[in-house]
Amino acid sequence: MISRIALGQGLSLSDLWQRLRQVLKGRYIEIWSDVFEPGIFWIAAEARHALEEVGITFTVLAEISSDRIPIYYPRHLQPGLKDLPSEDSVRARVLAGHGIGVVLCFIGDGQRMPPEEPIGVQDALFYLSRPGAGYYYLWRLFRSKEEAEHHVAQTLKDDEDAREWAASLPVTVYSELLRQTEKGNEPHVGRDIWKTGETKTDRRD
Repeated sequence: MISRIALGQGLSLSDLWQRLRQVLKGRYIEIWSDVFEPGIFWIAAEARHALEEVGITFTVLAEISSDRIPIYYPRHLQPGLKDLPSEDSVRARVLAGHGIGVVLCFIGDGQRMPPEEPIGVQDALFYLSRPGAGYYYLWRLFRSKEEAEHHVAQTLKDDEDAREWAASLPVTVYSELLRQTEKGNEPHVGRDIWKTGETKTDRRD
């Protein structure tokens, strides 16, 4: 579950981090600032539990089930599981960028450069790896189903599963995702597709 939150009145993000560092020494916590809406944050369950443990005051504005944000792992990319960030970490970052789905698009080892890189926090491209990872991962979020279908048709045109993944996105745009969450209306879920060689499995949290 991914939560959309606002901090308690008078509590700044810097105050929040200071309190977390004092109490949760050595623990890694991710809190993603919404890149379009100041004062809004996205957190996965682990971070939410940490805020509650420390006694941080926050308001939950929406809760989105993890399977509402499908992830696609193309066949030609073989990520190491020990280097991959948690899927809910990826999803929280996608929601912070107002995305509805995400594709892993590059694995870097420091030797090769990606075909393109993010130019700002509002970019659809973003880097996210597990802390201490030996590789870095570049992801591409989509803010509409149409955008996702166009992207896979252009860059993964021989990948039938990529087209299937894009077609399975549960909503057409981010605003629709929020509206359905507010109404408690979740008509269907998308599919995380993880491919290793010729074997395909659906990954669901």
